[in-house]
Amino acid sequence: MIINKIRSLFYSKETKKVDELFPPKFNVLNCSSDIEYDGVLYFNGTINGNITCKNLKAGTRSLITGNINSDNVFILGEVRGDIEANRVAIASSAVVHGKISYNSISIEPNAKILGNYFKRKSKRS
Repeated sequence: MIINKIRSLFYSKETKKVDELFPPKFNVLNCSSDIEYDGVLYFNGTINGNITCKNLKAGTRSLITGNINSDNVFILGEVRGDIEANRVAIASSAVVHGKISYNSISIEPNAKILGNYFKRKSKRS
């Protein structure tokens, strides 16, 4: 059921509340280093470093100080750095300080983006 909600977030024209998708408590992660992971990184906590992963889900109590490079990014907390992703979802509780480069984006009302965001140029063969 959650997978269908996540899919509908990106494939539907309707506005969806991102914070409905994730419970208030999930993995707590605090670290001061770069992270590379080939799966879903799903956490609350603080990361001081760059993140490279397939899917990133950062909870309402998360703070990321560094750049993010991922296929799918769900932000409910705070990011102080640039985001580069195919699909980006920014919840109403989120604050992003930096540039966002995306192919598809969803921004809920009251989300704060202190920077700019732009659609990536498509690659032509």
